[in-house]
Amino acid sequence: MRKQWLMMAAALSMTGCSYGDMLDTIPADRHQPYVPSLSRQAVRLAVSPAEQRFLQAEGCQQCRAADQFHRFIHDDPAVRKSRLPRNPLLASDAGDAKRQWVDEARTAVYFSRHIRLADGQSLFQLISQCSNGWDNPATVATFRHPAGKEAGFDIEYLIRFKKYGQPIALEVRAAFLRQGALIIANSSFAEALLNAPDFMQQYQLRCWQD
Repeated sequence: MRKQWLMMAAALSMTGCSYGDMLDTIPADRHQPYVPSLSRQAVRLAVSPAEQRFLQAEGCQQCRAADQFHRFIHDDPAVRKSRLPRNPLLASDAGDAKRQWVDEARTAVYFSRHIRLADGQSLFQLISQCSNGWDNPATVATFRHPAGKEAGFDIEYLIRFKKYGQPIALEVRAAFLRQGALIIANSSFAEALLNAPDFMQQYQLRCWQD
């Protein structure tokens, strides 16, 4: 069996494809119920003036506050250099819907730079260096303003790794809430990221290039 996998990997390398690109992927269960722990895990990030103005403007998409906020996001070199995936739902759209998705995807990348994990690295580093990168168009940060609560963001990351010991890819979902100066874990995997240095072992994951 091992010989067969090695022969396949060699053949793919000759055609310019990686073995990982050919793996079947087990998608994340985005509707799995989440029961937060008694003390919810969170990281602290001060609200920038640009973010504050955007939230006060109720997440408007065509206003000065939105332009300033998304320009602030894009000014981060790591965000600017991160390659976003293609969004097949917007393939033929060059208008406002596509522009809004790009802004929301970049905002998710920005927040990942400030989410410090239990093992010492940032979520941005984990996704950029260990996963298959920013390959899911559902990775976005969207404006939210629940009744009776302060405005913020729903942040969702769909991240692909390889499953430990098996020739398949496994997608995991890390969801967070941006509330005030906090980014709060809002899914089981997000909680593990902030709380358990061995989260890769817990979820039977290995890096995409391994």
